[in-house]
Amino acid sequence: MPARQWPEVIAEIASGFMLLDYASRTLLWQNRAMRRLFASPPPGYDQTEEFFFRECPYGKVGQSLQKTLVIQERTIGYTVHYSGSSLGLILAADITGQARQQRIAQFSDVTNAYDRLFFHLAHEIGNPINSIKMTLDVLISNFQSYSRQTQLEYLGNLQTEFARMELLLRSIRSFNDFEYLKLQATDLQALLREVSHVLQARMQEEKVGFSLHLQSRPAWSDCDPRALQHALNLIADNAIESLAGRSDPAVGLSLEADECFCRIRFRDNGGGVPDEKKEEAFLPFFSSKPHHAGLGLPLARKLLTRMNGTIDLRSLQPAGTEVFIVLPAVLPHEH
Repeated sequence: MPARQWPEVIAEIASGFMLLDYASRTLLWQNRAMRRLFASPPPGYDQTEEFFFRECPYGKVGQSLQKTLVIQERTIGYTVHYSGSSLGLILAADITGQARQQRIAQFSDVTNAYDRLFFHLAHEIGNPINSIKMTLDVLISNFQSYSRQTQLEYLGNLQTEFARMELLLRSIRSFNDFEYLKLQATDLQALLREVSHVLQARMQEEKVGFSLHLQSRPAWSDCDPRALQHALNLIADNAIESLAGRSDPAVGLSLEADECFCRIRFRDNGGGVPDEKKEEAFLPFFSSKPHHAGLGLPLARKLLTRMNGTIDLRSLQPAGTEVFIVLPAVLPHEH
């Protein structure tokens, strides 16, 4: 296509197109679609370009900024691209329909999550309550005829079920222990050494082999040190439980980093997690072990997500599981 035809194409496309000069604060050009999208300037601004000058100041070269704006019940999505000079390119489109569908999908996801949560919560609370009720009914009906030893056995069963409910309530409370995270540049090598010092003593008590591997490259990330330590301890709890019955149980913790990401790997040689169960392991109250609340991995994911991190499960050969954590890296001088 000849170069002289490009302005004609841009002028007619359905997406809004605007070119601004941030140095002189001048609107250089906009197409018809942009004028239609912003026929009414955003609330509080006399002119559309005034909005972009104030809300989207000049940024770094090559940087793009994506935002949404609601004007007269319409949702407009726009992206600001910054060039090497003072020029800014704004692309915009009416995304009201897409935004509505996204809200419906998000609400559906939340509703499904609540359904699963209440189902599992009713199951976890209902089982011990039913057991307590049945035990009490039998004990009350036969209390006079039972020997003292039998009475104590029934009372012991009641105590076990109450302890199970107490563990569940304690686990639920712990889910909200870290409501407010304080992100700060953190030396992950120092943090993992501290975590390993505690874990090593615990592993010795459990007779589980433990190893730590740290690369020489510095590894810094913006995170909450207390929350990250708690997440790692929850993962360690899960790993130790998976090693029950193994003759040579072992756990390995490692850290590596590059310019973009810090990667923490927590490995064990337990029974592993089937592929179809990997995502279920992060659902609240999901546990393959009896008398476990199943909140450890969900809480770990919640904390890591709030630190802009991810956590996944990977199967190891011939046996075992790797918990793979990725956190955004920051340069050492940025701390």
